[in-house]
Amino acid sequence: MEKPLRLVYIIGTYPLLTMTYVDREIRLLRQWGVDLQVLAVRRQDASIPISADQRGALQEGIIYLLPVDWVGFVISQFYFAVLRPQRYFKTLIYLLTRPHPRGEARYLTPRFMTFLHFIEGVYAAYLLRGRQFEELHAHTADRAATIALVVGRLLDKPYSLSIHAGHDIFVNPVLLAEKIMGARHIVTCTAYNKTYLENIIGQDLSHKMSHIHHGLDLTEYQPQPSVSNGRPKILSVGRLSEKKGLVHLIRACRILKNQEYDFTCHIVGEGPQRPELRDLIRQLSLEDTVILHGALPYEEVIENYRQATLFVLPCIKSKDGDMDGIPNVLAEAMAMQLPVVSTDISGIPELVDNQVNGLLVRSGDDDALATAMARLLDDPALREKLAQNGRQSIGDTFDINRNVRKFAATLWPDWFRN
Repeated sequence: MEKPLRLVYIIGTYPLLTMTYVDREIRLLRQWGVDLQVLAVRRQDASIPISADQRGALQEGIIYLLPVDWVGFVISQFYFAVLRPQRYFKTLIYLLTRPHPRGEARYLTPRFMTFLHFIEGVYAAYLLRGRQFEELHAHTADRAATIALVVGRLLDKPYSLSIHAGHDIFVNPVLLAEKIMGARHIVTCTAYNKTYLENIIGQDLSHKMSHIHHGLDLTEYQPQPSVSNGRPKILSVGRLSEKKGLVHLIRACRILKNQEYDFTCHIVGEGPQRPELRDLIRQLSLEDTVILHGALPYEEVIENYRQATLFVLPCIKSKDGDMDGIPNVLAEAMAMQLPVVSTDISGIPELVDNQVNGLLVRSGDDDALATAMARLLDDPALREKLAQNGRQSIGDTFDINRNVRKFAATLWPDWFRN
């Protein structure tokens, strides 16, 4: 490599407890000599714990847009409106005249949000105007991608995208086609996403879209021999939101209790569904069985994996159409040699091969979920088989070095070889 590849990563909130896969990607690219600047819209809420690694080197040198420096913000708008008026106003008009999903009157409309993201993009371009770099890379197809599009046009730089499953592609996506067609190349984390995006864009995107799974560093996920300490421990980790299907996990726990199974269920995570889940636990008289731990630092999550008997994440498609792709916590649990139970939606079957390295049940089926959980509680040999196969499959297809190398070689082949 004659000169280092210089990149600017644009991320919405960073560092983020639920985006440790981005941390791993950034860390490896920097180890391989990439000059990588992170520009983030905002910091994560201070009340949410982050890992020791996120508190350290990963936070150094990040450019944050918020809280805004109002003097610089105002100057940035005049700077580009005066020095590059054609690009400034053509980009603004282009974004605002493209089709947008309908907004609800009590919220800021999607078009107004696009305007806000445009002026944030102008501010970002101003902050980056003196920096030498080859490309912008945006993580997620929402706000970060809009900012990348604006910065790219104002500074004459290409941008690429990482598109993950989530609200920004499944629920009233804003300017998704425009962001995809404007990008030099797109990487998405599941084959399901790629097919889904091609269907809604209405054309074959194979020439500019690749699917590459996230990766895990197995050296960070070291299982320990399980020691029986009485009651089996069922674990689930994830944001407390509808698409995680935790309501169904709690109901399945009630079914198991009715069948006289003795166990505890530990749910790690925080989110908007907490009051509903807390009330459901109370209604089903499961206060001594199901525990909501809230968000925990990465190191404590790893310890919870080590202590668990099995891992359950019964993902569903939410009422507004949102759903997971391949939940990283599912891959983490498998890497920790835990037998897993999940559902047959989105990209999850790309990770979990039913009856081989985990169990899959129909999404939203409480009885089927309870049956799968009971099967694992009853059969230590099956738990062991699925757990060993799960860790092996993570090593085979989710190796961090191999997958990030493939990611880098796909996006920047002049600097990397797969």
